[in-house]
Amino acid sequence: MAASALLGALGSTAQAAGPGTGEGTRLPGVQVDRDTAKPSTVRAYWTPERRAEAMAHPADGGAAHAPSAQHQRTATDGADLPDVSMSAGPTLPKGATRSADQNARAAADPELSRSLRTPFPKRWPWRQTGLLLFQQANGKPAQCTASVITHENRSTLWTAAHCLYDKKSGGWTKNSLFLPGSKGGDASYGGWVKDYSVVPQQWIDEPDFRYADMGAMVVKKDAQRGYVQDEVGAYGYEFRSNSPENDLVFSLGYPGSGYNRPNSDFSGEDQMYCAGDTVDASEWNPLDDRLQMDCDMGGGASGGPMVKNLVSAPQIVGANSHRYEDSNGNYTDNRLFSSEHGAQAVAVYQAVE
Repeated sequence: MAASALLGALGSTAQAAGPGTGEGTRLPGVQVDRDTAKPSTVRAYWTPERRAEAMAHPADGGAAHAPSAQHQRTATDGADLPDVSMSAGPTLPKGATRSADQNARAAADPELSRSLRTPFPKRWPWRQTGLLLFQQANGKPAQCTASVITHENRSTLWTAAHCLYDKKSGGWTKNSLFLPGSKGGDASYGGWVKDYSVVPQQWIDEPDFRYADMGAMVVKKDAQRGYVQDEVGAYGYEFRSNSPENDLVFSLGYPGSGYNRPNSDFSGEDQMYCAGDTVDASEWNPLDDRLQMDCDMGGGASGGPMVKNLVSAPQIVGANSHRYEDSNGNYTDNRLFSSEHGAQAVAVYQAVE
């Protein structure tokens, strides 16, 4: 059985000391890719034809075969990561108050594995999530999902690593454009252009879905709208080692396909969501702390956030990464996975300036 990513020149290496670790402990390395393209050039790239092509072909990070039982029991990669714990609360849009802006509500039934369209994608706390358009290294337009994560630079997005660096298509993505709160092709909150991206070194060396499929993309300040965090707000985050279990998590995304449903149910242009608990993806294996939840969203939802406390104090605990598929490329079950958001996630976040 294979684990398939959902979809969808190297910079300097950075390392940082990890919170919650012993003195002198080092976090794993990351890689940074800076984009010098002018915002006007990036926006001009996204013609209606290219956007339609991206919607029709959500990015696919390739099939990663699940490690063998012997490999999973061997002390490699994840076993050497330090234990960390780092968190922050959400940030409201500039000038907004919680009572004035928080007028979205969760579903009446919090256990929802068959995804629905988001009721209010343009309101808090949904609008921090948006459509991520980009050109793969092989030249093909593609899409993912990303969300604004709170940061002092007021310009940081959180997504899956394979939405930023796709080894299968040749490397870093470019012409990246983020459309927060997008609904049916409408982008009321503008389009935000990539400044630079950060992904774990482990993802570049040998893509590791257990620990390393997450990344940050910093966007440029918009000439008219300013900083994206001021415009739409930002989710907080909780990154902890060995923490796959969370109560009432919402997974958000812009899927173009799904498990056991016709593709006509998914446009790729509409924000959708599932809700439920996350559990340990491999309870018997201490070297696999992926987050697992029941959700049918497929290609295009990659990079979308797994958020706890969505309507009160939303915090990102994971990012939509992959599903299992059979030899014919069909999804085999309703399980949706995120890499563990521990040391690798902290290393990425701390590398953001």
